[in-house]
Amino acid sequence: VDMATTIEMPAGGTETVLLVDDEEAIRLLGLQMLESAGYTVLVAASGTEALRVYRKNKSSIDLVILDLVMPGMGGRQCIEELLRIDPTIKILIASGYSSEANNIEVTEIGATGFISKPFDLKQLLVAIRKSLT
Repeated sequence: VDMATTIEMPAGGTETVLLVDDEEAIRLLGLQMLESAGYTVLVAASGTEALRVYRKNKSSIDLVILDLVMPGMGGRQCIEELLRIDPTIKILIASGYSSEANNIEVTEIGATGFISKPFDLKQLLVAIRKSLT
């Protein structure tokens, strides 16, 4: 028996997620994974764009998945700005550098959780459900 098929896939959802990453490949992959799990996905390629999209769709966005390392406005600054707009916002930090995540206390900078890149569908879905509940 292939274990991968017997382990249940974590639940998806119907919430709206804003995915922020400067790498197009990551945005496309995240978009496909999240949409396949039932989420509505908005994307932004930079911190500045993320703020613009968030302000416009604030009432419908349930969660922001945010890359920490981006050119221009970095993830940290973007989180600060997002928290100014909505102090109750839920943010998942995405990073390809796990050591970087270990160095920051995720909750200290106002995020609800962490997901490592490249995205693993299972981990991603679990992290999202955890952040949203």
